[in-house]
Amino acid sequence: MKIIRHVFVIALLVLLLANISTHSVAKSRKGQRPLPTIRFGALPVIQTLPLFVAFEKGYFTRHGVTVELIPFNSALEKDVALTAREISGYFGDMMTPMVLNANGIHIRMAATIFNSTNNQRTFAILAAPNSPNRTLKELTEAGVAGSSNTIIEYITLKILSFHDIQMENLNMIETKNIPIRLQMLLSGQVPSATLPEPLVTLAELKGARVVADDAGKGISPTVLAFRLEFLKEHPAEVKKFLAAVHEAISFINQNPKEVRPIMNRYCRIPEPLQQDFIIPKFPKLTAPDYNQVMDVYNWLRKKGIIKAEMNYKQMVSDGYLP
Repeated sequence: MKIIRHVFVIALLVLLLANISTHSVAKSRKGQRPLPTIRFGALPVIQTLPLFVAFEKGYFTRHGVTVELIPFNSALEKDVALTAREISGYFGDMMTPMVLNANGIHIRMAATIFNSTNNQRTFAILAAPNSPNRTLKELTEAGVAGSSNTIIEYITLKILSFHDIQMENLNMIETKNIPIRLQMLLSGQVPSATLPEPLVTLAELKGARVVADDAGKGISPTVLAFRLEFLKEHPAEVKKFLAAVHEAISFINQNPKEVRPIMNRYCRIPEPLQQDFIIPKFPKLTAPDYNQVMDVYNWLRKKGIIKAEMNYKQMVSDGYLP
């Protein structure tokens, strides 16, 4: 399965990375602990906007914490760095910390940074341009381009469940690479596809049709997670980090026009959308929802991706919120 193979690849790459990595450690005064630099992994997606705003506006510095935002182009790169202890924490979906924990790499989710609880979508199922006007169930059976055993499959199934479509009806067309998935949809090589924003809006601009999405359903949380070791050793710094992100969220919600240049610079917004793409409202930082965490975990267990038994407290540390 993809996630299991993913973990093996991480383990192999970590062995290589450990041989070539260098570490710089600040010298401490006698009897004092060095103040750590939080090296935080971030993907170039819209949900990470508060991290980049906090960095650009100086909120991390204002809250007394030194932060390096480490950009990664793929989740695999990020997971390798995390496993090799090259980063303190990272942004991502709920699945990765669960899988890593199940494989002995101790990670804890500290906060939910975004979810599709408001009337704004994060993912959608789209029909190809100029395709027959099929129902959602017909499209599901004809084929939905996506990636099985991943957050894409989970969210696709969740969206379908809101329309009383059973998982047995889903014909998932394996297309792991998201840009390729978009091109296959736009060229009519697949009947439909599940895509994230802002590619949903871009696909609509090019003639694709949204048939269902996650807006208002609260099924697409993304989280801020840290290595358990780092949380235990530097709780004050983690609290300051989250307080700075909280301040950035407030600024984004009150001043969306002012953060557009930051969004365009860091969040990989397609050029045709850079002036008009709607900047989402970010919710207040909260602890990952118990029911949602356990639902994702139970899905991974049912799929056989995770075999270890874990409870909520083995996946979440919620004592760091501002």
